[in-house]
Amino acid sequence: MTAATPIDFSVYDADQHYYEVADSFTRHLDPRYSYAFRWVTDKNNGRTQLLVGDKVFRMISNPTFDPVGKPGALAAYFRGENTEGQSFKKMMGRMEPIRPEYTRRAERAVVMADQGVAGAFLLPTLALGLEELLTDNPPALFAVLHALNSWIDEEWGFARDKVIIAPPVLSLMDPHLAEEELRWVIERGTRAIVLRPAPVVGPYGNRSPADPVHDRFWSMCEDADVAVAFHAADSGYAGHVRAWGERVQFASESTSALAEVLSVHIERPITETIAAAICHGLFDRHPRLRFASIELGSGWVPELLRRLRQSYRKIPYAFGADPVETFHEHVYVAPFQEDNLTVLLDHMRVDRVLFGSDWPHPEGFARPTDFIADIAELSSVDKKKLMSDNFRSLITLP
Repeated sequence: MTAATPIDFSVYDADQHYYEVADSFTRHLDPRYSYAFRWVTDKNNGRTQLLVGDKVFRMISNPTFDPVGKPGALAAYFRGENTEGQSFKKMMGRMEPIRPEYTRRAERAVVMADQGVAGAFLLPTLALGLEELLTDNPPALFAVLHALNSWIDEEWGFARDKVIIAPPVLSLMDPHLAEEELRWVIERGTRAIVLRPAPVVGPYGNRSPADPVHDRFWSMCEDADVAVAFHAADSGYAGHVRAWGERVQFASESTSALAEVLSVHIERPITETIAAAICHGLFDRHPRLRFASIELGSGWVPELLRRLRQSYRKIPYAFGADPVETFHEHVYVAPFQEDNLTVLLDHMRVDRVLFGSDWPHPEGFARPTDFIADIAELSSVDKKKLMSDNFRSLITLP
C-alpha cells in the first residue's frame, strides 16, 4: 500500500491460498485408503511425484511447492502482456524456497497484518485437482477430502476468527457421503465450503449439482448459513478439447491455443455450473443459498446474462423466476486482475463483486492491496463494497 492509494477501511480478500505440506492429506487419512494419496520418487529423475489412486497428479508440475513461484510473477502473462512471446517458464522467473507464511497460520497472520488485510479466505492449491482423479472411487475421494479437511481445521481453522477463514473442500459425487462431511464441517463452525465448478460425475451417473438428490445438502447449507465457493479446479473439461483432436490435460500453463480460446478450464465450467443451478431451479427451492465464483474471472458474466435473458423471453414458463434477477440475488463474482471491471459493473450489481488477490500464487497480485489501483475510478463507497463489505456479506461476518 502506498501513500498515493490510501485505504481507510478494513480489507477482506476472497481469494488467498496456502500451500499444502507433505502430510496434509495423509496425517488423518484412514489407512484403508492409503493407496488413494501417495508420494513416490520417479526412478528416472529422482523427483517427487504424487499418485492419486493409480494416476499421476499432473495439474501442478511441482506438487511439493519447494521451490515455488513468487507472488505476482505471472501478472504480465495473465494480463496478456507477453509482447516478446516468452515461454510460461521464462515469464515465471526465478523460483524461490517456500516461505513459512505459505504453510503456517501464525506467520500468515503476521504477514496479512503487514499487508493491510483484515481477513481472507485461505483456499487450497493441491486439493483443486483431486476430484477428477478419483471419479471412479467415491469412498476414496471422501476419505482423502476428510483427511484434508481435518488438517485444514487443525492447522488453519475453518473459522477460528475473523482473520483467517479456511473453508473445507467438499464434493457432491456421493450424496450421502457429501451430507455426512458437510454435517461434520458445520459442527466445527465453518462459514463456507469449496466445490469445483463442474457437473457431478462418477459411478452413480452424471447429474447437475441442482439435481433434487442434493436438496438435503443444500438445505443444510441454508440452515447453517454456509456460503458456497466455486473455485477454479480440474473440472474435467479437457475432454472437450481432446474431442477436437488435441492432446491436452488440465495444467497451470495453457498448452493448447484452442484450450485457451475456449477457456475450458475457467470460463466454461463456471458458466455451465451457474446456468445449471439457475435453470434447474436450485435457488427457487433454496432461496437463501449464496454462491461465489472465485478465481474464475468475470469475462463469462455478460454472455451468461445475455443467454439467460434471451431464454427467459422465449420460454418464461421453463423458469421459476426471472433468471437474471436470480443471478443478481444469489451469485457473487471475483474478477481477475486482467478483467475489465467497468464492463463487469455494467452487468452486475456492485454489491455482488468480490476482491480476490490470489496471493501468494504467481498469477495473482504481488501484494493484495495493489487491487486498489485497478478501481481508482470508483467512488469511495463502491471501493469499500468491493474490498470489504461484499465479502463480509457473503459469509455474514458481523
